[in-house]
Amino acid sequence: MSFGAVAALLIGIAMLILPAWLTIHLARRQRRLATWTRTEATIRHVWKKKYESSATGTSTTETSINARYEYRDAAGIQHIGEVEHLADPKVGDVIEIIYDPNDPKTNETVSGGSVVGRVVNYSVAFIVFGGIGIFLILASLGLISA
Repeated sequence: MSFGAVAALLIGIAMLILPAWLTIHLARRQRRLATWTRTEATIRHVWKKKYESSATGTSTTETSINARYEYRDAAGIQHIGEVEHLADPKVGDVIEIIYDPNDPKTNETVSGGSVVGRVVNYSVAFIVFGGIGIFLILASLGLISA
C-alpha cells in the first residue's frame, strides 16, 4: 500500500470519527432527556464573557452571554447551574432544565433543540464527513477509483 493510500485511509477513518461522536452525543442526550427529572429554574445572574477566537485565522474578540440559575430538586434542596447559550436571558426568567435524579447537582438546560432538530442540524456533518471518509477509505483500499 502506497504512502498516499495509507494517508487517505487514515484521513478517511479520522473523518468518520465526527459522525460517530455526534451519534453517541445524540444518543446520550436522548437518554438524559428521557430519564432525568425535569424542573423549572430561575435565572439569578447574567454576565457577558469575552474571549479571543482565531478560528478564521485572524484573532478576534468574541462575546458570549452566560447565565446562572437556581432550581430545587425533588427533595427541595436548592442547586445552582450555569449555561452559556441562551437567547437573551434576563434575571428572573424561568427556564426548563433537567437534572440527574441520582446526582441533582448534575444538570443541563432543556432548550438546546430537540433530538430530531439536532439530527437535522448535524446531517451536514454526517453526509459531508461521513461521505468523504467512506470515499477515502474505499479509494485507499482500491475498491473504487479516485
